[in-house]
Amino acid sequence: MPLDGLNAAPNRSRAAWALGTFALFFGIGLAALLLIARGAAFATWGDGGYWAIGIAAAGAVALAAGLMHPRISAPAIGGMALAANTVGAAFFLAIPGAIYASGHDGLAYALGLGAGFLLLQLIVAPRFASSGAVSLPGLLTARFPGAAVAWLSIFIVSASMVAMLSAGLIAAGLAGMRLLGVDFTTATVAASGAMLACFIVRGVGGSEAPNSVLYPLMLVAVAVPLVMLSAEWYGLPIPQLAFANSLWQLQGIEENLLEQDLADPAFMKPMLTAFLTLSPINFVGIVLGMAAGIAALPNVLSSPLSGTSQRVGRHTALWGLGCVALLLTLAPALATYARQTMATLIADRTPVAELPGWIFTYGKLGLVHVCGQAATDVATVMQACAGLPDASPVLRLQDIIVDQDIVALALPEIAGLDGVLMGLMAVAVIVAALITAHAPLSIIGSALGFDANDVFDEHARTVRLASYAVSGAVIIAATALAILRPAGIIDIATWAVVLSAVGLFPAVVSALWWPRANAWGAAAGMVAGVGSMIAYLVVRHYFPVPFYELTSTLSSGGRIGLEAFGELRDAWMSAEPGAAKDAAWLDLSEQARSLANWWGIEGPASALLAIPIGFLALVGVSLVTPAPRRAETTP
Repeated sequence: MPLDGLNAAPNRSRAAWALGTFALFFGIGLAALLLIARGAAFATWGDGGYWAIGIAAAGAVALAAGLMHPRISAPAIGGMALAANTVGAAFFLAIPGAIYASGHDGLAYALGLGAGFLLLQLIVAPRFASSGAVSLPGLLTARFPGAAVAWLSIFIVSASMVAMLSAGLIAAGLAGMRLLGVDFTTATVAASGAMLACFIVRGVGGSEAPNSVLYPLMLVAVAVPLVMLSAEWYGLPIPQLAFANSLWQLQGIEENLLEQDLADPAFMKPMLTAFLTLSPINFVGIVLGMAAGIAALPNVLSSPLSGTSQRVGRHTALWGLGCVALLLTLAPALATYARQTMATLIADRTPVAELPGWIFTYGKLGLVHVCGQAATDVATVMQACAGLPDASPVLRLQDIIVDQDIVALALPEIAGLDGVLMGLMAVAVIVAALITAHAPLSIIGSALGFDANDVFDEHARTVRLASYAVSGAVIIAATALAILRPAGIIDIATWAVVLSAVGLFPAVVSALWWPRANAWGAAAGMVAGVGSMIAYLVVRHYFPVPFYELTSTLSSGGRIGLEAFGELRDAWMSAEPGAAKDAAWLDLSEQARSLANWWGIEGPASALLAIPIGFLALVGVSLVTPAPRRAETTP
């Protein structure tokens, strides 16, 4: 419940009551966690208990946030809240998983997130803090009045935030699967219901200060198992330093796997080998696209940065940068330790019949596959491996596939640590997913005009109820996308950030720094940025042959690719009408799809093209249309 308009005494009373309630909930949760760790009579419900603790902790944070004053004045508190809001459950799980799966190339996501905070601290946060805006849509509509920018920002913000919410729900659903032993759909729906409940408890407004508690929770959840492993394996309880030893050991183990025919060279992606998954230009494109997106992400430009001075805004973003950097430096260590444990398991020539129990724990959830089958039990695994053309009695690297999205959650079990550490990680994921959803939901409601904060006003109550209905609809859409799970968490979260980059970053920068920019230019920049990215991706996929024929000089395929395309094109033209011609066209289209690009740019890296196009459109249209009135040029 926001406290604007109430006198100072009720403010202090409500804040004290909120903090007391918050402490009580957390005390109960931590006490239960300690009892579980001691293996008391709670062992029968232990995993489900972690789920309950996560929901209770999220409810406590939501209640405290709803009752405290919405303004954050301490940069350190705001910085931790900002870091927690940005990383959330999605990147918390996804970045270590991306590094685990792709090695060096997975660092693009971590570097992009860190670079985004640096960009935020340098050019966006100070001006946004002093602009008087409480949200990104509020800044854009105030600086660029008119229906065009308002509706375009609603569309882009809504699409970006639904994708981000979906990524968070996938993370919470995976944690729920592991803790409750239910299917992914059930766990995700349960998480979405808890998410809506936390939003209602918190209210439309409220303080972001309690969100700051998420950061130490996430940091402890990641750091404790890593410190334990670093101290046990290398005698150095500093993961950021100790994991260098793990990297060199892992490199030796992977070379040994190749020598002993325990790994297929086509399947292995060595941790230290660069650009096996991403080309250099796509690596750079993801880093820059994420950096621009984080700097313009609607849930980042919210309460922790609003309504303060430039100095406080800059310091808040600087604290956020430091917090995010500390958390990101642990991600490579987590991924490397998980990779080393897996590689050691294979190098020890572990028989298929003697696989560790964690494989079957996650295999029953469909998250670990051995020899092409979900590893539900020993008999299933042995039968699947025996049916392979090159069957082997021992586990090989290509025989096992671990869903990269659960690597961070499963590390304590993969490394043989106490199960309570997995529970702590799951609690952090659940709390982060439920609490950080408030900013996206509030921003979408605010963009649609549902931002009433005074519960004592009858009209405001109606608007508040409408905001809850809108939030429920948004959560349903995000839940549907999460259940479909069209891609991994890292892909969905990255696309959410990149959409903000191409659609909002040029408008945000010009709103804060260029008085000559006007509403026509901002609208043109939004349309050009998003439109060019969508057009590039759609044409490449659905019309690859004409696209490549028109722009082959820009393709990364080179002379060899052009010659191969020409041969397939001649074969298609000379084929007899019917099945033969259709088959030749499919071959030609497939070849063209691999060549139809500009300078090799693919996927989220298309932000490299779309962001400059958006800036050019914004500047060009602003210069050829009337300048804005003086009152509109001050952010």
